[in-house]
Amino acid sequence: MKSWLRAIRAAHARALGGVVAAFPALEPAFIATGRWIARRSHVFGTLYWFAQDDLLRRVRASGRRFRPLSVAGLEMQVDISDGTGRMHYFYDEPYEPDMALAIRRLLRTGDVFLDVGANIGFFSVLAGCIVGETGRVVAFEPHPDALATLRAAIAVNGLSAIVDIVEAAVGNAMGTVRLFLSDDPVLSTLDPARSPARDHFTFDRSIEVRQLTLDGWLAERQHLAPRIRAIKIDVEGAEADVVHGMRRTLAACPRAAILCETETGSVADRLLRAEGYAASVLDVRRGGFGNYLYERTLTM
Repeated sequence: MKSWLRAIRAAHARALGGVVAAFPALEPAFIATGRWIARRSHVFGTLYWFAQDDLLRRVRASGRRFRPLSVAGLEMQVDISDGTGRMHYFYDEPYEPDMALAIRRLLRTGDVFLDVGANIGFFSVLAGCIVGETGRVVAFEPHPDALATLRAAIAVNGLSAIVDIVEAAVGNAMGTVRLFLSDDPVLSTLDPARSPARDHFTFDRSIEVRQLTLDGWLAERQHLAPRIRAIKIDVEGAEADVVHGMRRTLAACPRAAILCETETGSVADRLLRAEGYAASVLDVRRGGFGNYLYERTLTM
């Protein structure tokens, strides 16, 4: 009986999602009510989630999946059908807020930001809004599905002249590599054995992608080196490979901060500390794994 009741409630919730999709003016009231309910009732909070699922399915089909959200004090269009935007839009839980604030603090108009493992472009868009028309953002991403959303995010935010996309993985050697895929494109990895999601997801497919090193990429664009202010690295377990392939970049850009998803004592962490960086914690989860900010203390 209880299973039938749950099924009926879920069907009603999904029907509500269809109503909100048909009448977009209802979205603010739907969200305000849903947030209130989710804070007070697990059961009805689950129904709110089901209603979102149906709404988002329809939003994806319509192509109207971007909404304005304030990220680190800047308004930008965010894809609410992805987890980075969904929790913020429907629950007021911003995605990796300390990472966003660090990027806002580090960058200025005219700076260059390298986004290694840009995925759908959340931080590329934020950086583009900060550095402006005289700045440059370079987004490195090999996953075809993520690239499609990345391009859409750049276009809808009016950043096509600011954000360059490099369709490649970044590692410690030039050439081609296998990119292993899971059901969630954000979790694609070059090495499933090192992926932080290895205990929760199966990487049962792979595709061949181009790989480059930051040292090789920057060697052909040395005019950018003095303007590189921050480099973000989030490559699902292969961060040490990226650092191995950017030793000359670190020397050429001594003032550049490194924003890296890793953990204290990892190979990537040790390599960066050996290069003279000190680490501070940003968004950390799962027993110390998460985002860290690495900065050098420069002497005059």
